[in-house]
Amino acid sequence: MWSGSLPNSISIRPEPQPREGVVSFVSRAAGIRGLSLSGFCNELGLSTKRLINLDDRQTKVIAEMFGLQDPALQELLSWSPQPLASVQVRFREEDFVSRALINPVVRGCPACLREDIDSSTVTPQGQMVMRGDWQLRYVEVCLRHGQALVPLWNIASPLTRYDFATCLRSITDDVVTGRLDQPHQPITSYDLWLDDRLSSGTDLTWLSTHPIDTAAKFCQLLGAEIIQFIPGGSDSKRSAREVGFDCARQGPDALTETLLDVAGKVDGPQFSPQKAFGRLYRWLSQEMANDTRCDPYRDILREVIFKTWAIPAGETILGTSLSTPRLYSVLTAAKEIGRSAPTTRQILEHVGIVDFGDDRHNARLTFDATLARPAIAQAKRLVIATAMRKRLGVSSSQFEILIRQNVIQPVVPQAVSKLQWDTADADALLDELTKDAITVDVDDANWLPLGVAAGRARVDIKQAIYAARKGLVQVGRHPGLVGYTSLYVLWSDMNKLRGDKPDVKTLGVFAREVGLNENGAMPALFNAGHISATELFNPATRRNGLYVTDADIAAFHAKFTTLKLLSMRKKMDGRVLTRRLREVGVYRFAPDGQDFGPIYLLDDVRGALL
Repeated sequence: MWSGSLPNSISIRPEPQPREGVVSFVSRAAGIRGLSLSGFCNELGLSTKRLINLDDRQTKVIAEMFGLQDPALQELLSWSPQPLASVQVRFREEDFVSRALINPVVRGCPACLREDIDSSTVTPQGQMVMRGDWQLRYVEVCLRHGQALVPLWNIASPLTRYDFATCLRSITDDVVTGRLDQPHQPITSYDLWLDDRLSSGTDLTWLSTHPIDTAAKFCQLLGAEIIQFIPGGSDSKRSAREVGFDCARQGPDALTETLLDVAGKVDGPQFSPQKAFGRLYRWLSQEMANDTRCDPYRDILREVIFKTWAIPAGETILGTSLSTPRLYSVLTAAKEIGRSAPTTRQILEHVGIVDFGDDRHNARLTFDATLARPAIAQAKRLVIATAMRKRLGVSSSQFEILIRQNVIQPVVPQAVSKLQWDTADADALLDELTKDAITVDVDDANWLPLGVAAGRARVDIKQAIYAARKGLVQVGRHPGLVGYTSLYVLWSDMNKLRGDKPDVKTLGVFAREVGLNENGAMPALFNAGHISATELFNPATRRNGLYVTDADIAAFHAKFTTLKLLSMRKKMDGRVLTRRLREVGVYRFAPDGQDFGPIYLLDDVRGALL
């Protein structure tokens, strides 16, 4: 340990100044004597390189030489970048990446240096204090003078760069004359926050639990992206660091809302997280990928990305991937389905996953993956009609019958895609029909193909298939055939499905009975809502028809009468009756001039003839 004293030629010893580091302090001692830092260290038997690296032995010698108590020494050390492992330094009791404080460009505030010169009669290089916070790249302005920090010199060699005594001597004239001074600029909330963190560790924001190193960088990069995509308004003249800090200080909810807003401003074919968050995204995903201190920022940004973009399963986003997608976009859905984006969009619109009026670009148009997954799976199964017929094992004519009877239906219209048919529908139909099927005896004439048996029994194929599905008829399988054509049923079972025809009159028969069978008068009355009738299925004709029940007939006679009925009752010629009715002012029932034939309101006729 050094136990000597300072050379007698040093009559004035520097006192440690606020925010001053060890090298600045020793350099001022050298400057007072008119020496360079290296010359001063040589004279004292010290290593300049070890001093710059804050070698423990060197700093203890300096403390003894200048009579520094431990608190004073520790304060000097805290404002000096102390080397750590993994290219990091310790500064103000926090860890920083070394490049945040160690740089060939040495910055400072000319106004502060000029005040240093004015405050003492010693040589300028012995009085000008290099504040430790000036070298932190996140500090951009002097709070005392409202000036941006300026580059004082740019020197690659550390031994020369940190010879503050020599370097300050070379710029003294520029400092004194004000040639290095900068225009005044506003002090931002970010500047005040950072100064409080460095000077006292005070922080009442959400960032209080985050290292200065990552928090400051995050604020600057965040602010730049906000300004880029949300320009104008009060932010138009604010710095990126201030805009970013004012958002980040509020915490995860405000951050998430702002990042979602930024994401929403990006559109078009280049819609991507990389474009939306630019330098911020690259910093978190590449430069700081292995730095756990950035995990809180990564987690927030990643969640915003997962809420906004259709990220495929397995794609790594900021160190994490999804086992299943949260969102699909039209583009990612098209890739998974194996169709073009326009066709995929039309399919999704048709099945109700995408709104017809949504004009967002295919990359930007996203939708919930869980809700869309069945539709996506179905779209992957769609085939053309020929493949669907093959899957079912039916002929073209059988296929058309199944379509007409609504046994099977296309998923999308042909105008959307020729790939209309879901193979799962074919498989489900065949599985249901064959689940309890037995092998048929091909020599038994009572077994007929399903379609043939339905035709002979005059039963709709839809009704026949329904009965087969529900087990109302026994289904057999021809051992030499496959698919739908292999399905056989017993003729006797199918014939029982035909049922009896309705035991009520058709509307046509009733029309003839009352004399309204000409020119479609009776159907016209029904269609206009003036009479009632009932639609029933006739198994004999295999058609639905209009029938009149006793109640329908009673309702008709309670409201109307006809010329035929009046003629039969009065035993008079119809022409005579018509003339007599006209004479007493009774005319046919013809509301709004619509002709329903020789029909009259019963109340009108009753007063005149009955």
